Amino acid sequence: MGKGNTSSFLLGAIIGGTTAAVTALLFAPKSGKELRVDLNNQVDAMRETAMDYADIAAEKGSAIRDTAQSAADDIRANLRESADNLKVQLQEASDNANAEYQIAREEVEKAYKDSKETAKDAKKEADKEVADGKAKAQEANKKTEKASKPVKEAAKKSAEDAKATANKAKAEADQAKKEANK
Repeated sequence: MGKGNTSSFLLGAIIGGTTAAVTALLFAPKSGKELRVDLNNQVDAMRETAMDYADIAAEKGSAIRDTAQSAADDIRANLRESADNLKVQLQEASDNANAEYQIAREEVEKAYKDSKETAKDAKKEADKEVADGKAKAQEANKKTEKASKPVKEAAKKSAEDAKATANKAKAEADQAKKEANK
């Protein structure tokens, strides 16, 4: 039975019992004095029954309160554990993002230095070829530009990718912090 059904049942039992007792006493062939004594005895018995039911209700209420408190404590502990796990995951994600960002940054710097070196070498080669003719020098310059363009584009793309990865990781970290703080 649910909580509402139990209280309705108890109320019905008390009212029904009282009504039955009063009816039985009124229709019993007794003197007024005996009837009053019986009525008082019945009222006392009903009062004791009501007190017993009140005690039972108080005990059950206390048990329910204790169960609810225990469940609330368990939920709080689980939430704290979940928050701690989210914080750890957030820190790991942040660390991984920082590590990936550093790797990407180093690769971009290396690609930039390599392209710079390639450009310097190409210029030296072009200067040597000037003696062979202006046409060969222009051709060497074109080769240099063609050779450095993909490297610069790759370096630019790597930088953009690294920036996007870092921004994404930062956004995920911020979201995880928000969720952890909730």
